[in-house]
Amino acid sequence: MEEDLKSNIDPKDLMAVERSTTALLGMAVSLIILGFVVEKFELFLHLISVELKDKTKINIPQLVHVDFYNYVGIVIVGAGIILALFTYRYYTKWIIHLQKGEIGTDKSIYFLLSIFIALIGGLLLASMIFL
Repeated sequence: MEEDLKSNIDPKDLMAVERSTTALLGMAVSLIILGFVVEKFELFLHLISVELKDKTKINIPQLVHVDFYNYVGIVIVGAGIILALFTYRYYTKWIIHLQKGEIGTDKSIYFLLSIFIALIGGLLLASMIFL
């Protein structure tokens, strides 16, 4: 039965949905990697401060905003996981639209991604300026 429903879908439309889904999954992986890098940035700063302290004998200030980067990294990784799960919903919703011969649009995923990425960018920019 599923094959009969898929057979009435234009292959170009199906491939377009699959490309969009693959791009969203790539974005999810990128968010997960970015979150990991942001969360582990504190470790990098700590290692650099230890190296500089040993070599220059200069008193290096303590890392006071380490928890901030940990939480931001965790939030970004969580957003990547949510996006990966939402992408499956997006794909199945489009397959149903194509089976019915409808052209629907789901702008909410792109709106939410744009807002989230702008918020994370603003948060990281503010941390670079003020912390």
